[in-house]
Amino acid sequence: MICANTDMNNIFVTDTSSIISYFNKIFGVRQKLSSISRRLIEEALLTSSSNIKLSIPSVVFIEIYDKWFVKEETARKLQYEFFQVIKKSPNVEIKPIEQEVLDNVLIIGDELASHDMHDKIILASAIMLECPLITTDTKIINYIKKHKPIPYMN
Repeated sequence: MICANTDMNNIFVTDTSSIISYFNKIFGVRQKLSSISRRLIEEALLTSSSNIKLSIPSVVFIEIYDKWFVKEETARKLQYEFFQVIKKSPNVEIKPIEQEVLDNVLIIGDELASHDMHDKIILASAIMLECPLITTDTKIINYIKKHKPIPYMN
């Protein structure tokens, strides 16, 4: 699954905030996604014949595991109600961190210079793939609006 350019708008990169927002009932948080972004994620996850594809950088799971897998009961719930749903979808790719992503992290600056490294890796992954990023992170949205490295969805 490669989004060679932004004209192929059926592949989307998702960040941690958008995944947590989509699974808001499991994580016990408020849903922040736009209806369009929510529909895109839902179609990719729940419709096997969908032409909507998601690329989720592996660092998203590291961030979620680090912050949410604190109790065994929570870890089991997330394993079955969250991770298995993603893992079973034929429309989802869990993207490893590649050399080009690391190179892109080094050029992300300005207002994101001191931003969380997980988020910069996710943005760098979307830049590498040249795919739109689904995010609710206002700092990332503002960076994308200003520098226009890729389109975004919120």
